[in-house]
Amino acid sequence: MVYDEDNAIVIWPEYFDIERTRAEGRRLPRSLCVKNPDLDLIAKGAMILDLEYRIVDGKSYPGNASSKKGCIRVEKGKLSKTAIIPRIGEVLVKNQK
Repeated sequence: MVYDEDNAIVIWPEYFDIERTRAEGRRLPRSLCVKNPDLDLIAKGAMILDLEYRIVDGKSYPGNASSKKGCIRVEKGKLSKTAIIPRIGEVLVKNQK
């Protein structure tokens, strides 16, 4: 599948941060989250899932405007955002330990 900027979904590191609450942006159960997730590991998860992606540095999560960690834009493909995020979380947990 070819990366299409218009149909890409945005994945923020805050989705996988074990120290955040759900209200602060965490999207997964703590068992699929890690401490200090970084863009490279999230990109590795997208690569393992065989998805095209782009790393966007300097962007800030809307719920945390002071932090400019960046984000990953991933092709939508056959999987929805709610299906992609847990799979990337599994990769993060495997590689964090």
